[in-house]
Amino acid sequence: MFKFFIALTAHDPLSRFDPLLRALQGYSKLPGSKTVYIYVDKAHEQDVPELYELIEANVKDLDVYTHIADASYEGYSLTWAHKADLRFFVTSQSFDFYIYAENDMHFTEENFNYWLKYKDKLKQLNLEPGFCRYELKNSDKVPFDNYKKWNVTGLTHNVWGDRPYEATTYLYLEDPDVLCFISLGNPYAGLMILDQEQAEAYIVSDSCDPHSSYLKTAHRNWPIADRSSMGLAFEGLSPHQEHRRVVPLTRTDYGLTIPEFALVEHMDTKYSKELVGDTSLITTFSMFE
Repeated sequence: MFKFFIALTAHDPLSRFDPLLRALQGYSKLPGSKTVYIYVDKAHEQDVPELYELIEANVKDLDVYTHIADASYEGYSLTWAHKADLRFFVTSQSFDFYIYAENDMHFTEENFNYWLKYKDKLKQLNLEPGFCRYELKNSDKVPFDNYKKWNVTGLTHNVWGDRPYEATTYLYLEDPDVLCFISLGNPYAGLMILDQEQAEAYIVSDSCDPHSSYLKTAHRNWPIADRSSMGLAFEGLSPHQEHRRVVPLTRTDYGLTIPEFALVEHMDTKYSKELVGDTSLITTFSMFE
């Protein structure tokens, strides 16, 4: 039976309990035992008893522990409060899989099964299974981190200012559900998942340091919160690689699209509501050309 360690950041947790609850319910369906550490900011220490009671009343099949972060983990630095525990558990080989995620990411059993199925196969190409985040705008899935019309066979212009990006595609002939894998311009997913071998590499890497990790993202200029879930995306790159994360593509009546199992929902609308709302809205069904 698999054993999972799951670390979640929860700033002012009672103010947005509903997405946290839904996130926990998603993790409860993962196949095996799940130990969840929720890191709460010091300023909301008094909310922890009520938070724990609400979780106990609404979530089953999880061992949940709430941790009050030290006052030094203020603001977005709270996203790094779990690293000491992560290092301890990885070093002691306490779990099979290690997940860190924002508390409003809905990670599902289907997401995990996809990652598990392809992680070792993609490792042979120095790649890892990635995810594309989306927010729901009405019934549309908006890929707000990668809000572009991505050219699958050439340059996508003006990805970072006037800097273009050339996606790399990898044909995949072993699975009828996947036509190919592609490296999106932005590999950020609001989460990372590591097996024991990957986790051992991660905890000694620059990507696991809040300061050294900054140089790894180069022109992407990821802020400190985003860098906390980098995993090995920018480690050990080949000369032609910008990052190691790829997502699958399948062919549908809409054209090329990312299958559901590689999409993860950001349970908010704060990014998508700033985007256009007419027929020019880019969705997960229309983001490739």
